Amino acid sequence: MTATDSSVFGTGMSAAESESVVASENWKLLRYFNGYRAFIACAAAVYALSGVRISPFGDSDPRLFLGTALVYAALMLAGVTASWRRWPGFDTQTGLLSFLDVILLTMLLHASGGLGSGLGLLLVVSVGGSSLMLGTRLTIFFAALATVAIGVEVNWAFLTGGTWSTDGYTQAGLLGLGLFATAGLSHILAERLRATEALAQRRGIDLANLSQINEFIIQRMQSGVLVCDAGGQVHMLNKSARDFLGLREPLSGKPVLADISASLATQMVDWLGKSAANRGRQLVTTRAGYTLLPRFLSIGEGQNSGVLVFLEDTAILKQQAQQLKMAALARLTASIAHEIRNPLGAIIHAGQLLSESSSQSGEEKRLVRIIEDQSRRMNVIVENVMQLSRRDHVNPVALDLSAWVRDFAHQFAETSGKPKDVVSVVAHSAVEACMDPDQLNQVIGNLCQNALRHSPPYTGQPLIALRAGADSDRRPYLDVIDWGSGVPPEIVDNIFDPFFTTTPRGTGLGLYIARELCEGNGARLDYHPGDGIGSRFRVTFLRAEECGGMGA
Repeated sequence: MTATDSSVFGTGMSAAESESVVASENWKLLRYFNGYRAFIACAAAVYALSGVRISPFGDSDPRLFLGTALVYAALMLAGVTASWRRWPGFDTQTGLLSFLDVILLTMLLHASGGLGSGLGLLLVVSVGGSSLMLGTRLTIFFAALATVAIGVEVNWAFLTGGTWSTDGYTQAGLLGLGLFATAGLSHILAERLRATEALAQRRGIDLANLSQINEFIIQRMQSGVLVCDAGGQVHMLNKSARDFLGLREPLSGKPVLADISASLATQMVDWLGKSAANRGRQLVTTRAGYTLLPRFLSIGEGQNSGVLVFLEDTAILKQQAQQLKMAALARLTASIAHEIRNPLGAIIHAGQLLSESSSQSGEEKRLVRIIEDQSRRMNVIVENVMQLSRRDHVNPVALDLSAWVRDFAHQFAETSGKPKDVVSVVAHSAVEACMDPDQLNQVIGNLCQNALRHSPPYTGQPLIALRAGADSDRRPYLDVIDWGSGVPPEIVDNIFDPFFTTTPRGTGLGLYIARELCEGNGARLDYHPGDGIGSRFRVTFLRAEECGGMGA
């Protein structure tokens, strides 16, 4: 896709707009040329009315010169008015005024004694100016018309019954060649100028498109981006930078970086004053509570060049490092679990055979039960570990979250053997999310099982609430709420760690796998303490329209 696809990006100029700009420039050129014509015509009319005689203007036929000048002035002033009103059309006005221009200038030339008056040069200007606005055929036509008019003027005496003379033929021939040469060169120049203007217009559209694309990308970067000059004035900052620095509203004017973050401004000044080898980076804590790692880059060369500042949230960096570590751990544990399954299966089978023996003593039966119980527990751990590899094999689709939640609540009540009223559903209509439905079922099922495990006995009131909606950023979410004992504050930071559990028979992988499956779908699983009692786990999804970039 090229930047000239203005209909895609919405920044370029449409074909209609482009034609409108060209038409506006053509009308402007016509107005300028009509202004020149009106000036020549009015000057001739004023000269003829003043009674002053300047040879050779009007010497041959003063009355014809006066009448022609007055008509010429009136028509050209009307042409100026018509060009401002843009009526009639451009082609009609240009052709008609060019025709009148040639005829009336030839009459002024005749009234002043012919080619010797020098007024023939005005015909050259008229034809050349018209050629800038007319097509190829009309350009040739008016050059030929002016040449014929010159020929008629030279032979006027013979055509009106006088004697034939060859005087002036050479001058007429040279003037005719000059008319055609001027018309041709002017037309070629006009075509070149139009082509150059069209190219410049396309380049302008390209630059406008690229500028908006760049701004679009910068504004949606997760990293904060600021552009400052050497004096510390902030010329641009994106949404992430405003959030990191605690600026809720876009800044007006060009604020100073020191007023936004004194520590960041101090570090930038220190960075500017050191050589590349001695420059370092230090963490910056903002008033919004973010701990940022800034990175500075010079824009241009010299001491007065600008500075580009990237702000990286250390929490995100830590999360990315944790994800890399956990991904490697998941691959390792999945490989180990795969190798354990075969011997574990043999142990389970041997335990089953032992349990079928009728000659076992009480102690032997107890030992066999221990083998079976622990084997089953180990098998659950292996199955859970094997699921870690599923986060990279997702099939996210656009889900109607409201309908999905209602179906899940019905199925969960049936499979758990609880009354259907054990789960209450609050779901706003028209909420769509992007998620693999099978993996979402596993995540929410795990959260609901945990909620039941830590909730009081069912007494007719719902023990779990499922609430679907959209947050302030239009991100769809699903809350799993319970009114149980909640999570002790001292272990909140560890509940998503693998193999962390507070129950003797737990594996410590449920919440960890739930979060991994969410992240594999581009979603996020967070814990929020209840208001004095219970817990709330929130799954925040990608929007339905963002599913196009996901897949297995």
